[in-house]
Amino acid sequence: MELAFSEQTQMLRREIRRFVDDEFRPILNSVDEKIERYHDLDPENPELTDNVRPHPIKIPSEDRERLRERAKDAGFWAMGVPEEYGGGGLSLVERCVVLEELSKHKMGLYQPGLGVIELGPGLTVGEPTAYLDSANEDQIDRFFQPCIDGDAQSCFALTEPAAGSDPRGMETRAERDGDEWVINGTKHYISWAGDADFLILFARTKPKTDDINDHGITTFLVPADDPGISMRSIPVIRPEYPFEVTISDVHVPAENVLGEVGEGLGIAKECLGESRVLYAANCLGPIQESIEMGIDWANDRVVGGDPLASKQAVQWKLAKSAVDYQSAKYAVYHAADAYDDGDDIRHESSMAKYRATETLWEVLDRMVQIHGGMGVDADLPLERWLREARVRRIGEGPTEIHLKTIARNLLRGYEDVDPLPIE
Repeated sequence: MELAFSEQTQMLRREIRRFVDDEFRPILNSVDEKIERYHDLDPENPELTDNVRPHPIKIPSEDRERLRERAKDAGFWAMGVPEEYGGGGLSLVERCVVLEELSKHKMGLYQPGLGVIELGPGLTVGEPTAYLDSANEDQIDRFFQPCIDGDAQSCFALTEPAAGSDPRGMETRAERDGDEWVINGTKHYISWAGDADFLILFARTKPKTDDINDHGITTFLVPADDPGISMRSIPVIRPEYPFEVTISDVHVPAENVLGEVGEGLGIAKECLGESRVLYAANCLGPIQESIEMGIDWANDRVVGGDPLASKQAVQWKLAKSAVDYQSAKYAVYHAADAYDDGDDIRHESSMAKYRATETLWEVLDRMVQIHGGMGVDADLPLERWLREARVRRIGEGPTEIHLKTIARNLLRGYEDVDPLPIE
């Protein structure tokens, strides 16, 4: 790995940074943060409805449309989509750079692109190639091209109450009925389901067996407005609520099977490999920004006649955070570079996801502590980032699962790609 970005990648970083500073921040500074604390109420009943839905902060629609057009003119729309489908065709390293820069604002861990700059429009997990390679022309025209054009939204419906980290425990069933499949089951913690036009839904099409290689899981493209689909939002620590999705006798035509019957977990794994690296890259911006905030606060804040920066406890928090940040950044870009070289990065993506999300949590906790009471004040982004950081240690695979994966690979003799091999 060459430990330097190309001039083209550096230019991309500068342009994205300029767009965030010039276009995003002025609008975000005028948005009322308190609206995220409230929920829809039934006008007939002042109590919260059973299906509570949050009001996540969103920039005004007129601003979003105006900035989206500017982003498209600048080539910042669908940058992760292959060029043949109208996208920018960026490498994984370049996409990581974009996400790192987009995360450097107060909503950066929730909505980094604010619906204005998107790598894979309408796709919440995985990058477009993982789907486009499995889809036929009809599926691309009906489902994925509208996403790429910004006219449709999907959700990734994999997780279930009894099948989170191990999807082989999936209980949602799809039974063949002539030219259709009839699906029944429940999905849990599904992000963006409430806004989705269709679900990328995983269901079991064969009974469970003891053969770990015979998963019997298939991927379906299911319109979200099917009368057999119902949803309820799940209040969680962050303002973007996930959903429980109930599927009752939903009839799906056979032409809506994505890929081959029984090969659904292969699609899921392909999606999650790239997605975990990008998920990790999205953590880097707030890590760096929070450290810079900690440095500024320590230098400016005077306690007992001396700057806070003179205290060893504060110095060590900053020093440890800087070291951890460099480690996380290397893990992310090492994995991305290996992917761009055509390597299998299942091991590296677990390392990047683990290191970046744990570092995000640890660094933010330290920076909140340095700021004292101001650290939990909503006027600063630290408390907001910290809440999301707690989610990040679970999403895209919990920390413990990734540690298990890394250990298993090492004990089986896996050798990491050496970025600086000895000649």
